[in-house]
Amino acid sequence: MENINEKLSCLVVDDEQPAQWVITSYISETANLELAACASDAVEALEIMKTRAIDLLFLDINLPGLNGLEMLDTLEFQPMVIFTTAYAAYAAESFEYNVVDYLVKPVTKQHFERAVARAFEKARLREVIENADTRYPTASIELNLGGSTEVIETENIVYLQSYGNYVKVFLENRMILATSTTHQLLSQLPQKSFLRIHKSFIVNRKYIKAYSNNSVLAGKEKLPIGISYRQSVVTALNHKKEAGS
Repeated sequence: MENINEKLSCLVVDDEQPAQWVITSYISETANLELAACASDAVEALEIMKTRAIDLLFLDINLPGLNGLEMLDTLEFQPMVIFTTAYAAYAAESFEYNVVDYLVKPVTKQHFERAVARAFEKARLREVIENADTRYPTASIELNLGGSTEVIETENIVYLQSYGNYVKVFLENRMILATSTTHQLLSQLPQKSFLRIHKSFIVNRKYIKAYSNNSVLAGKEKLPIGISYRQSVVTALNHKKEAGS
């Protein structure tokens, strides 16, 4: 989506046909939403996302095979996500993924409209951030350190590592332990500059000195590439190499 005046392209992922029908009917009745496709499982959804630009993902969590949370773990950059599920117990865990909203089935039109309003608000914020990234390449990020905060320039981050309920933020000369998750921080970083290579690692592209199918050399550290991330990571790095040659 190039600007917030365009329609949000939506993908509905749910293995229950009636639940798909409810969400797709709401989408068809909502201005500035456009149904791109529907999928019955995560594998099908991931295949669709390889060829279609998706702005908003309506995602069931309890899917056959790869569940909704595991599906998000495989994405280099996730679109906006609204979870739709019959299980309220997933709510706390789902918000670690920086989702727009969490809808419990059966989804009412009122709750759907509230969630979509939040998505449009987030889309506007993303546009502001993307424009800022273009004008100010050294964007900054505020890290929560527990009892205090610290603002650092994102260009100085070499990589980030998930560490339980914390994230280790590695700069060239020191490490900062931030109270956050990698999903939360990834949504605040310039997307063109950072690459998720593993469930636990996010790397600043400019510090990648070498790579193979299994690892990248970020600064002085050799970091693993997760199996589920391998194809997207190698493709992205090959593209960068070709563009720079």
